[in-house]
Amino acid sequence: MIPTTKNIENRLRVKQLALIASLAQLKTLHKVAEAMHLSQPAVTKMLHEMEVTLGVPLFERSPRGMVPTTYGESVIEYAISTLTNLDNLRKRLITQSSGGEGEISVGSIMAPSAGLLAHTVVDVKARYPRLKIRVQIETSDILVSLLREGKIDIVLGRLAGSESDEFNFEVLEDEPLSVICSTNHPLLASRRLTLRHLADLPWILQPPSSPMRQVLERAFRDEGLMTPQNLIETASILTTTTLLQETDMVAVTPTTIAKQYASAGLIGILPVRIKFQLEPYGIITRKDDFPTPAISIFQTSLRQRALA
Repeated sequence: MIPTTKNIENRLRVKQLALIASLAQLKTLHKVAEAMHLSQPAVTKMLHEMEVTLGVPLFERSPRGMVPTTYGESVIEYAISTLTNLDNLRKRLITQSSGGEGEISVGSIMAPSAGLLAHTVVDVKARYPRLKIRVQIETSDILVSLLREGKIDIVLGRLAGSESDEFNFEVLEDEPLSVICSTNHPLLASRRLTLRHLADLPWILQPPSSPMRQVLERAFRDEGLMTPQNLIETASILTTTTLLQETDMVAVTPTTIAKQYASAGLIGILPVRIKFQLEPYGIITRKDDFPTPAISIFQTSLRQRALA
């Protein structure tokens, strides 16, 4: 029988939540004991006390270490969320005590990084110069994992349908794609191309787990073609543009990024239409989080910029 909320409040301790989060990551009581600077019997006792407090088994022993039960998975999620919010509270108090304006860690996919994100950062810093902003550019799947782990506060990216129960998602913009190449690529003189014309060329593609890669593979399949076999995989736009400038390779990138680099004379855009587009990207946050003032400020500025 699950105890009442009042009973759980009276008995549950933050250190027990830290134990659960550590056990989910480290898998064995021995490693958790070392990490928490406790004896293994003390860790075992703490886990047992928490199971008694909640009235359910949280972990089972297996050859692979301690495996969470269905109840355990729910408690792990709660523990990580609570510890993340506690860390955010500490950071906020430190910032307030030193006269600062807070800090925020933002993850973004490539498309909005040079436009929407950069303009938002400029706007926010102009009004709050002591607000510390960290920016990480990655693919959506990696950013959502980091958000889940509490390592970043907000994501500009794309959310899979299976993740909608965990996160808030607010649509901002669509994201068409373009095929890019060097400024002296022989195919730039063409008036019209299809993917069939490009199938045998060397490509630079994002990793297989990225939505952009999956859309391009779908486009090749739709034309009865295999994904190019001669390829380099990278999510770095700097690596991509450098390789394009020195070779006859081609790559796919969001049209906003392609136009920006093309206007600077760094790349060319091939006259090829990709039939499928990426799903719209937007603001992703954790559902159970209470946003800090810094996060709220940044979200508001993002919305204003997206509507401008």
